[in-house]
Amino acid sequence: MADIMSILQSAYAATPQSLIAPGSKFAKVDPTKWQGTWTGTDDKKKPVTVTINKVSGFRANVAVNDVTEGLQNARAFITTKNTFRVGNSQFVLTGNGKAKLITIVTDPNTGNQSALTVPLRLKT
Repeated sequence: MADIMSILQSAYAATPQSLIAPGSKFAKVDPTKWQGTWTGTDDKKKPVTVTINKVSGFRANVAVNDVTEGLQNARAFITTKNTFRVGNSQFVLTGNGKAKLITIVTDPNTGNQSALTVPLRLKT
C-alpha cells in the first residue's frame, strides 16, 4: 500500500517551471527603446499619445490616449516581435524612436471593421 501512495504522491508533485519558457513569445526588452511619450496625429489630424513607463523584463505600464478609443491604461506584455496590445490597439516598434499604433475601428452602422494606423515618434 505504501508503494502505491508514494507513486501517486510523486505523480502529483509540482515540478518547478521557469517564468519564461524556451521559445516563448516573451523575452526581456531594452527599456530605453520603449520608455517615454510617443506622439502622432491620426487621419483626422487629432493628437494620439502613448506613454510607456516602468518597463521591466517584458512588462510595461502603458497609457494610450486617442480620439477613437479614449484613454486606456494597461499593463502590457511586449512580445519578441516588438509589439504589445492595449484594448483594440496594437503598438508596433518599427525603428529607433519610431513606432505605429494600429487600432481596429468598427462602423456602428454597417459592422465593417477597418484598421486605423498612426505613425508615432518618441518625444525627446
